[in-house]
Amino acid sequence: MNFDAETFANEAGTVVVTWPSHGHARLLLQRPAHHNALGLDELAGLSDAAQYLQNKQPKVVSILADSPNFSVGGDIKAFSQAISHDNLENWLRTAIGHFNSAISQLRNLDAAVVVGVQGASAGGALGLIWCADHVILTEDASISMAYAKLGGSPDGGTSWLLPRMVNPLRAFEMFTLMSSLKAKQAMDWGLANQLVTRADLGHSVDEVAKNWLALPSQSLKNIKQLLRSAPSQDLQTHLAQELEGFVSAGKQAEFKQRVLKFAKAP
Repeated sequence: MNFDAETFANEAGTVVVTWPSHGHARLLLQRPAHHNALGLDELAGLSDAAQYLQNKQPKVVSILADSPNFSVGGDIKAFSQAISHDNLENWLRTAIGHFNSAISQLRNLDAAVVVGVQGASAGGALGLIWCADHVILTEDASISMAYAKLGGSPDGGTSWLLPRMVNPLRAFEMFTLMSSLKAKQAMDWGLANQLVTRADLGHSVDEVAKNWLALPSQSLKNIKQLLRSAPSQDLQTHLAQELEGFVSAGKQAEFKQRVLKFAKAP
């Protein structure tokens, strides 16, 4: 693991990566005056931040937002300006290209990812949330899938991630019939792990990160990889991956120490 106290920030200062502790990198959306709307600067910044995280290889990544709302999704004003300049297709290809790069890299991180969500979250921002391995919502959080009403189409990996988290019927319902999903319903549908107050959000995210940091690195990495690959491969292939994963975990000094300690326990 390559820990470095040096932080990352995009030129606009709206996407930042800090290091709260050794092995724990925090990705922060920081455009509060615009409710963290994702414009070109933010989308390019997310792609660069994801590449930074790939290079640094933290053990744990947390994602938070500095705003009353997590993110309202794509910047509608930027859409409007692109339409006014008859440049929408080029803008979309550039913007979503950056976002695709960010989502792909975040999804492929070996790090365990926890995200804390407050207030409104909408559109492509949900891709950032559903890239996570653990999702914490505030009790007043809401999820909005406004693509169809706007006349747009899903992006940010949302149409790939959502059916895997709920089921295709629920996903189609969310994309076409539901204006928003409240936090409790999101929890009931398996889209979140915890509901907390706004005051407890940061602490709850840090507590998850702390517990993950206490686990042996290879074990945490193997569990994430196994769960992510399971839906896309047959049983025999997966059993072979489990075997190789356990062998790699067994080579850890931590594994041997913990097994011997457990064996000596009364």
